[in-house]
Amino acid sequence: MSQFSRRKCIFAALLLALALAPAAQASDPLALKRIEAAVRQYVIKNSPWAAPDVEVKIQPMTAPPAGAASFRVVKPSKSITPGPISFLLIADAAGRPPERLWVKADIKLFDEVVVSAAPLARHETIDPSAVRLMRRDISALNARPFTSIDEVIGQQTAHPVEANEILTQRNLDRPNLLKRGSPVTLIYETRALRVESPGYSIEGGKAGDVIQVKNANSGKMLRGVVLDERSVRIN
Repeated sequence: MSQFSRRKCIFAALLLALALAPAAQASDPLALKRIEAAVRQYVIKNSPWAAPDVEVKIQPMTAPPAGAASFRVVKPSKSITPGPISFLLIADAAGRPPERLWVKADIKLFDEVVVSAAPLARHETIDPSAVRLMRRDISALNARPFTSIDEVIGQQTAHPVEANEILTQRNLDRPNLLKRGSPVTLIYETRALRVESPGYSIEGGKAGDVIQVKNANSGKMLRGVVLDERSVRIN
């Protein structure tokens, strides 16, 4: 065999060895578990979340330093929020200086939240049969979810809601208690005196809204706070 042929065979063997070699992944499951545990411990310690509600998964990474006995988090790449975050870790190995490595983690947050039991139409009033509590992943929510059924009873949907949708402050609203022209009782109240007078609303409104009303006796236009579907407290 010529020298050229031998070199060609050696080159082909090297290519085959590289092709069959495993990717440089962290193949040691114990190392991955220690890294995941270190990141999880750091996240729980530096966030307001309870440990049972947090899930941390390490994304695929290159092999950690060989022989590393422990890992500790130095800092995250940004403030801790649900979603992907990178963490700088120190790997301690016996007999060798500590080594630094970056790992990417996916953080998920779970909670027991109120979800719709069936599809709901826009402006539908929530009653107990329309909702239920479920443990769900709330990592991607952009508004606070409701965690108690009592919080949503009597509220109205701000837009159509699908079945099993998590209810948040963005898809529910306080119900309209008064419509324009509704008869109301106008309440004038001080520490020593309370006077009630008939009137009607010039504007619609929800509980706590300040609306314009008219005194039926005097014809005077006033502004007051909606107390319920029958009463307005005059400012």
